[in-house]
Amino acid sequence: MINGTVPLPHGITARPARANDRDFLAKMYRDNRDDLRMASADTDYIENLIDMQLQAQNGGYGEQFPNAIYLILEKNGTRIGRITLDIGPVELRLVDLDFIKKAQGKGFGSSILLWLMKAAAQTKKPLLVPARRDDFSMAKFLTKYGFVEDETMSDDVYARMNWFPTADEIAGLTEIKPRPAVHGSV
Repeated sequence: MINGTVPLPHGITARPARANDRDFLAKMYRDNRDDLRMASADTDYIENLIDMQLQAQNGGYGEQFPNAIYLILEKNGTRIGRITLDIGPVELRLVDLDFIKKAQGKGFGSSILLWLMKAAAQTKKPLLVPARRDDFSMAKFLTKYGFVEDETMSDDVYARMNWFPTADEIAGLTEIKPRPAVHGSV
């Protein structure tokens, strides 16, 4: 469990989500669903669909990831995003990472992924990350750093990507940087 705040790269901090963060999280989710708004359908239908997906996400994460921790990302005291992590006995799983539009495209996501890779190496666990199939920059980043798709866990929307730390990364002898994928278990 995380108490207080955790320092992350780029001066970002993470803290546990609180009840008074619900409106912020809902607004960020709605604001970031441009993919659905591009559909050729009635505006009210699309907005209702977004609301239903938000409700399903809120309920589904708790059932699917009972050990998940929900963190709010802040920069200079202002909420800029969220991260949901499932810390399992065998793996560390990034369930969700999202930023407000103003904080997107600044390298925050990449630096947080590197931070998670370091945490996975320190705990001697693989890191699992969902990558939307239409997010080519995420796929490029993950592939560059040695992630491989687990097709048994993937679907049409998400590629479930796995990263296994090397023995040198676990021992802290090697910096985590781009490298070919390593298969296997830790």
